[in-house]
Amino acid sequence: MRELVDGALASELDRLLMRAVSRGRGVRHGLLAVGDVGGSWIWRGAHGATDPDGTPATVDTRYLVASVTKLYTSVVVMRLVEQGLITLADRLVEWLPADVTNGLHILDGVDHTRDITLEHLLSHTSGLPDYYEEAPRGGQSPQARLLAGDDAPVPFDEVLRLVREELTPHFPPQSLDAPKRRTVYADTNFQLLGAVVEHVTGESLRVVFDETLFGPLQLDDTSSYPQRPRSGAAAEPQAAVWSGDVALEPAGALTHQVADGGVISTLSDQVRFLRAVVGEEVFEAPGTWKRMHQRVNRVFFPVDYGLGVMRYAPPRWMSPFFAIPPIVGHSGSTASWLFHSPDLGIVTAGTFDVARPPLPFRFLPRVLRAVTKADRGT
Repeated sequence: MRELVDGALASELDRLLMRAVSRGRGVRHGLLAVGDVGGSWIWRGAHGATDPDGTPATVDTRYLVASVTKLYTSVVVMRLVEQGLITLADRLVEWLPADVTNGLHILDGVDHTRDITLEHLLSHTSGLPDYYEEAPRGGQSPQARLLAGDDAPVPFDEVLRLVREELTPHFPPQSLDAPKRRTVYADTNFQLLGAVVEHVTGESLRVVFDETLFGPLQLDDTSSYPQRPRSGAAAEPQAAVWSGDVALEPAGALTHQVADGGVISTLSDQVRFLRAVVGEEVFEAPGTWKRMHQRVNRVFFPVDYGLGVMRYAPPRWMSPFFAIPPIVGHSGSTASWLFHSPDLGIVTAGTFDVARPPLPFRFLPRVLRAVTKADRGT
């Protein structure tokens, strides 16, 4: 695998990353990788300091991928679908016991829990509230507490209690046959999917990740917190996550976000993972990856959502001088990302480790433009 690409492209990617970090606005470091899907080349860059002590960022720095974790969970779920162990039409109540599912989705006095399918959870069309971002009555959300500098662990039992007693569903589970479906992004959906995977496999989700993905794909620097990676590195990320001037310490929160936000990885491992997914090295059936992003619904402008996969394809008026090619993958609340560009045949991974989720969607069009210009030789 060739580490450096065309000199002009390498210089431009480095310039874009350095500019994103040096412009300030709370961005203390940035990590970026761009590589072709086939695995013949990769470019990696790092700028800035990873922690309050000023430790320089490197291309091998381990960082929190945050909600990019949902892509790992989705891949595991779709593998179980391929193996015939589950179907997306299966209802949640078929796989989890009554003490978990009872009264999870009561809206206007009507209990819709029995209508929730695994597809609803994967596509965020269940209507369930988000235990992480939504605030209980008279209190703060776990996200708000975390961003204020407090650790905010939410064990699964507390997730269920919040959803039942403190939060309100947004709408009934959507018809799977409807051409357009209402969508509300909710970490709750993936907490429940993680529980289903554990019930079906008889293993913890951390073990499933390790035996299904991390080990076979030789993702030796990737782990599900608080496990250590196969490389022997410490369990904790080497890059701090910042909220304003506060370096967060989310150890307790990460411990319980196995399915929705607890994976820690590196640029190389992230690229390796998505290359394997796109190349169907992970899946048994041709077309599974395409199925995951073939049918999408708007989750927040201009991002659509499929089966555990985001699709970013902004309209031309948002970029009148450059038609941004669509990208599919996932981003995270820490300005992390992992995306595939089918048109350009590349994958890209990275992070800025700041509590600014829109940042990747402002930065990546510049990266895509640089790759496009390099392909055209302009």
